[in-house]
Amino acid sequence: MPDAPDWRFRQMHPGEMNIDPIEAEFFSTEALGSLADAFVREAIQNSLDARREGEQLRIRIRFPAAETLPGPRSARYLMGLMEHFGASRSGVARPPSAEEPMEFLTIEDFGTRGLQGDPRQSEDEEIDGASVRNDFYYFWRNIGRSRKEASELGRWGLGKTVFPAASRINAFFGFTVRSNDRRRLLMGQSVLKIHKLEGRRFYPYGYFGRFEGEFAVPVDDPEFLDSFCRDFQLSRVDEPGFSAVVPYPDPELTPQAVVPSIVRHYFLPIIAGDLVVEVHHDGRIQRLDLQTLPGLLSEMTWEDAYRYRRLVELAQWGVGLPRKEYVLLVAPPENSAPRWTNDFLAADAVPGLRDRLNEGGRVALTVPVWVKPAAGNAMLSHFDVYLERDEALEGSDEHFVRDGITIAGVRTSLQKGMRAFVLVHDRPLSQLLGDSENPAHTEWQERSPKFRDSYRHGASTLRYVKNAPREVVRILTRPAEGRDLKLLQHLFSVEMPTEETVRDPKKQHQDKPGDDATAAVEEMETMGRDRFFHLQKLRGGFRLTGNGNVAAMPQRVMVSMAYEVRRGNPFAQYQAPDFEIDKPPIQVSASAAEVIQRQKNVLVVQIGKPDFQVTVKGFDVRRDIRVRIAPVDEGVGS
Repeated sequence: MPDAPDWRFRQMHPGEMNIDPIEAEFFSTEALGSLADAFVREAIQNSLDARREGEQLRIRIRFPAAETLPGPRSARYLMGLMEHFGASRSGVARPPSAEEPMEFLTIEDFGTRGLQGDPRQSEDEEIDGASVRNDFYYFWRNIGRSRKEASELGRWGLGKTVFPAASRINAFFGFTVRSNDRRRLLMGQSVLKIHKLEGRRFYPYGYFGRFEGEFAVPVDDPEFLDSFCRDFQLSRVDEPGFSAVVPYPDPELTPQAVVPSIVRHYFLPIIAGDLVVEVHHDGRIQRLDLQTLPGLLSEMTWEDAYRYRRLVELAQWGVGLPRKEYVLLVAPPENSAPRWTNDFLAADAVPGLRDRLNEGGRVALTVPVWVKPAAGNAMLSHFDVYLERDEALEGSDEHFVRDGITIAGVRTSLQKGMRAFVLVHDRPLSQLLGDSENPAHTEWQERSPKFRDSYRHGASTLRYVKNAPREVVRILTRPAEGRDLKLLQHLFSVEMPTEETVRDPKKQHQDKPGDDATAAVEEMETMGRDRFFHLQKLRGGFRLTGNGNVAAMPQRVMVSMAYEVRRGNPFAQYQAPDFEIDKPPIQVSASAAEVIQRQKNVLVVQIGKPDFQVTVKGFDVRRDIRVRIAPVDEGVGS
């Protein structure tokens, strides 16, 4: 009968190079705000790379209801590991006791091929000069080395290191069912530091499995595997894929942290129907898919939920748009470095696109660009850009996605009030950008060692993609020949101040019991003034009037409202529970004007005469209201 599986670390030889693992530091970037971000990005990225052709990827993250595995049952999975925690410089700050129940987190993928390849392969193998693909070998026996194809997301061979980094004991288990031979295999890996135990130095990387001398081989005993799946509540029985078990997960890894991270980094494959994620916790299931994601975003209260709600809406629009509706730009010259010029967008298309943006519409463009490998022929590739104007933005919003993964650290100086979504999915350009990425896949770096000498005009091509939103907006907003009456009209606004109401001093008096609250309305001074409009603050509302002396007043205006907030943009933080302009208790009346649209916190008003009036009342008198007025074109609200 074979020995029971256990953990073992290799004893180091005298004179061997001393080096502690540092790969977890690659995921400590400003673009990844938390351990949950890194865990979600890398785990799902690995699964996307292993997805079987034509199949939807399903991810199941489980925070078990019982939350723990009792000490006696968990002991068999820690055999040989516990003593290393107490060694000098092990790297485990607070090792669990032998009696402490084991908390754990599981993440499983379905629709993937699993870890295929010879489990006993111990070094690179080549056939006709090309390395042989062996997922098992590259996952378990390599760090910072990858056999992934150029079209896949990960290139550095570091993504799997997020599993031990997520554990308080720097260890994890991996259970796989392979699609080619249906074999079930289990191994584990622990990443400590060089440590000393009973006078012997041990290598940082340890394995859980069976051992042939010092060589670890996976556990394939059916009885042990069945027990492992029951103990850790795995859903997998014999369906191909990979399941990771993280014992003693870091306290940062909670459902409340993981769900927003899934949305931030993988909303595009979700809305494209390529990815479904289930998060099991507290006896319920949160499912993130094409149908549920918009509703989930509308309920989310995390800080940047509004931003992602609008990004998802823009991405859904673009993904669902027929290709014939995209505006195709002119390709830059093949033999020189790409540089943005006004000629790349047809001159006769600019006015229509500019008007569409000014009217609150969206624009989708396909941008061609040449990819020129240092050794090989140039290939004409492309990427897509979606644009919209959002007056609620305090600044601008740019989002870059390569093959479904968000490149969170890419930023340029996009014009205020604009939202842009850049989508790269064509293989030659995706390969170029992937080669420029840092290990965490959060930045495109011109000086990346895998990128620097691999392409002709590589740095210029990278900048061409990064600067696309800014340059397209510049082309669309540059002044046309002659007088452009619409230019910069989106910047016009009158905002209602938040100071206490100011009354006409000639009619000033103290409110007395029984006074009609509306009696004081006409005693209030105008609180906002523009060459077109006057804005007057009322109790529980406001009045917008026209300047009768101005003949060139816009024919339509959009009036946006929101309650003041202590920090941030009140319009961005508006929510329907605050008020809805078309529902009680809000009351709207108009004179010499017609309200042609009432929805949520926005009115669209058709102006009849320059001395029109629109009165809006019914707001909470205990809160200040911010009002913004902007002229709009005839197409809005019709």
